[in-house]
Amino acid sequence: MRKLNTAGSKILLTTRMQSVAYMAAIVMGVKMDQCLTLKGLEEDENLELFIHHAFSRLNAGDHVYAKLIGERISKKLRGCPLVTKVVGEHLQDNISLEYWSRFLHQGLEHFKGAEEDIMKVLRLSYYHLPTELQICFRYCCIFPRDYEFEKKELVQLWIGSGLISEFASDTQTLEVTAELFLSQLTRKSFFDLKSKSSALKQESYVMHDLMHELAKNVSIGECAKIDDPVQLKDEKDTLRHLCIVNIHSFSADEIKRFSHFKNLRTIIIYNECEVGNDVVCAVEMVVESSKSLRLFHSELRNTFSFADKFASLKHLRYIYLHQISPDTICGVAKLYHLMVLRCGMGLETETYEVRYLGNLERLRYVSYGVHGFGCFGISRLTSLQELHDYQVGGRICNEISAIGSLRDLRELGVQGLENVRNYEEAKNAKLKEKQHLDELCLEWSKSEQIMTDGLILDHLEPHANIKVLQIQGYEGPRVPFWIENRSVKNLVSLRLISCINWEYLPSLGELELLKLLMLDHLPKLRQIGRPSDMSSNSMELLLPQSLDTLVVIECRKLRELPILPPSLVSLQIRHVWLTKLPMIGKISSESIESKSSKLTEIIITGCPCLTSLEGSLLEQKLYMGALRVLKVDDCIQLESASIPFEEMKELKELKVKTCPKLRTTRDARDKLVPLSLRELTIAQCGDLELSLLGSLQLLTNLSRLELENCSSLVSLPSMDVFKSLGSLRIIYIDGCENLSSLGGLGSLPFLIWLSIVGCSKLTEAVGTSLTRVASGFGSGGEEEQLVETGSSLQICSLKIDLPSLLLLEPLKSLCHTEYLDISNGSEMESLPERWLLQNRTSLQGLDITKADSLRSLPPSMQDLCSLKELWLFGAGQLRSLPYLPSSLKKLNITGCHPELEKEIITHGSPEWNKISHIPYATIGDWYFVMDKKFREGALITSN
Repeated sequence: MRKLNTAGSKILLTTRMQSVAYMAAIVMGVKMDQCLTLKGLEEDENLELFIHHAFSRLNAGDHVYAKLIGERISKKLRGCPLVTKVVGEHLQDNISLEYWSRFLHQGLEHFKGAEEDIMKVLRLSYYHLPTELQICFRYCCIFPRDYEFEKKELVQLWIGSGLISEFASDTQTLEVTAELFLSQLTRKSFFDLKSKSSALKQESYVMHDLMHELAKNVSIGECAKIDDPVQLKDEKDTLRHLCIVNIHSFSADEIKRFSHFKNLRTIIIYNECEVGNDVVCAVEMVVESSKSLRLFHSELRNTFSFADKFASLKHLRYIYLHQISPDTICGVAKLYHLMVLRCGMGLETETYEVRYLGNLERLRYVSYGVHGFGCFGISRLTSLQELHDYQVGGRICNEISAIGSLRDLRELGVQGLENVRNYEEAKNAKLKEKQHLDELCLEWSKSEQIMTDGLILDHLEPHANIKVLQIQGYEGPRVPFWIENRSVKNLVSLRLISCINWEYLPSLGELELLKLLMLDHLPKLRQIGRPSDMSSNSMELLLPQSLDTLVVIECRKLRELPILPPSLVSLQIRHVWLTKLPMIGKISSESIESKSSKLTEIIITGCPCLTSLEGSLLEQKLYMGALRVLKVDDCIQLESASIPFEEMKELKELKVKTCPKLRTTRDARDKLVPLSLRELTIAQCGDLELSLLGSLQLLTNLSRLELENCSSLVSLPSMDVFKSLGSLRIIYIDGCENLSSLGGLGSLPFLIWLSIVGCSKLTEAVGTSLTRVASGFGSGGEEEQLVETGSSLQICSLKIDLPSLLLLEPLKSLCHTEYLDISNGSEMESLPERWLLQNRTSLQGLDITKADSLRSLPPSMQDLCSLKELWLFGAGQLRSLPYLPSSLKKLNITGCHPELEKEIITHGSPEWNKISHIPYATIGDWYFVMDKKFREGALITSN
């Protein structure tokens, strides 16, 4: 952090501990009164929060005396939001005056708001949880702080580890029970809802830091996250649930010590890396010795051999492996209690043993099909909750009727529906009887039976409870009747993809719960709603009133969209030949003024028939107030665009690209771009280009700037302008053919990324040809004539196409760069040695493409003491290597001279010795990993 301590830089240190603040103040040489102490909520705000949580399911008016005690409790909590929420929910479950009074006078008797006081109150609330909720809560301490749990992931982990009793309820499934537990813990603020479930994203949760600390404290001897071998000596033998992090830092002997925990029920290895065979064997030994194991989850890329080891673990319920070997499947197939079986990568080769998985009758989740373990008989797996990639037909002749017996399915994906011979077969899938089915994907490949496909799809009607539906690759001429007559009224998400013969869609307004509508590659689609519907003034006949995301892609005969609902949050139109954009309408008798703006994203890309934005939603100023993203790209005929920037107070990202005919009025050019803007892309946008460039100095929040093919751009902004852009961190400049000056770029303090390519006139500012540059780099010639500017600019990553740009200030003076990428080194005979030495202590990566003139690397390469990766592409003239720095971890030289390749594969040769210390190297067609070399799949071990 010290190397970036330029003027204006700040480091914010936050802590809950007064002692830490005191020590930091001493080190920084400041007084304690310069430390900021964050105060709690005001009394009235905290009381409002307390009442919300304490009476959320009650009528506060019916509990007047409890409310009076609650006011005293709220005041006692000193404005701490987390404690207020937890206490409120806890008291709501114990709504008696006696208990509330006792809690006030005993539970909060010594509460002063310090961290130890807060933990005591949280612990008290924890101990009042039902036992099953306590177990599920403390289990989660094995994950890192701030870990974001997806709902489905957490439910499966709880089930797999045996935390959810199979006998807890006769009427609800394990999943429903687990989801109910999660809901109760969230309501009581032991978990926080990070993001709500939507058609595009799954529900996710996090634990507050203090809750994570509480879970650790109450689970000592039961649950542990171990990321350092030193921790092993402190753990009790009673440990049940274990998560290993940073396993690459453990030796095989240290891994074996985990076998001392004889009661292990959960082993999770959260590292997606590859470890040595000795560590793999140690992990296998630990797993085999854990006879009580319920759950094994490993993200290691290694392939384990668990054939006999798994077979002896009779209690195992959950297995996740990144890769799996065929022999392991034989062991897995003997696990009667197995409920979850997943792999990160599908089997590389088909194996006969997979068929045995069809006997695991308790299996609820399995990675199936080409992306998992392969295909096998599933008709006996009546407990299955999810089945994806089910392939009808093919070599194993899967019948669609096999799905018929799977009554508890929640998610189903069926492929190869072109192999269903008739509608009777489709009917035998019994989709309409699967009342628990939430998600369904129906997929066809190329079909020869277009006429019968219609009947088949009609008989694949799902139950009315279906929420998420995708139909893909269907070549029939019409929409299924069950969409036409709105039988699937509970739909939340509808994706229609590559239904290439549909010319119209019915009105969808009666799908009142629909949030997401995606129309992707419907090349014949001409209209949504029949002509009689289109003429109606009632918008809700066409699109649902609750729709928040509309995505239309590759519908090239569609010229017009229906009026949009005010509920819309995101509109994406890509490669649709609309002649005009739609407007937002009003619902029934509601006035537009009564609706708050919800629209946050508009993306219009590849609409060649669009000539004007007039009469579209972009002119409806009332709906622009919440807009955060606006992109108009590749609309080559667009001429008129009056964009109400003055209304877009929340706009964060603006892209106007490849609209060369765009013309704006003087009034529009005078409108200021929103000062809230953080990302701006300007590329071939007619006379709007100059207007946007002229607004740069006002965009003090701008963090990313992209300039592409801006023919009017001659110089980057002045020093004064760049000084005002203190938040700017990323700059891309591409194809600005008239750009001849970098202006005041050097006045910026720091950039994470700078890319300058396709700006040939910049090299003229250097005043030398590329050939002279090539020789000047190594000898300190022409570049000495350049004037030093005293620039303080620091760049983390720099990408240029022409190496001569390194002779242009402020790039010439850089000395803290971490990555350099030269994408066109075709006329460079040697590397820019002087520049590299300037950055020798910071440079970690060097990447040069088209290095066909590069004859040698300088001896000073050994001085680049931080270099970790070196990539040279097309280095056909390179015959020898210098000694390379000991820090180098990866070396890649493609297309090198045959002499170098021949020398380097000879063990003990001078060239071999120069790379022998590098863990991973590629020279020509040869790969070197540790002490082994490979060529086209063949392994050769060095002697």
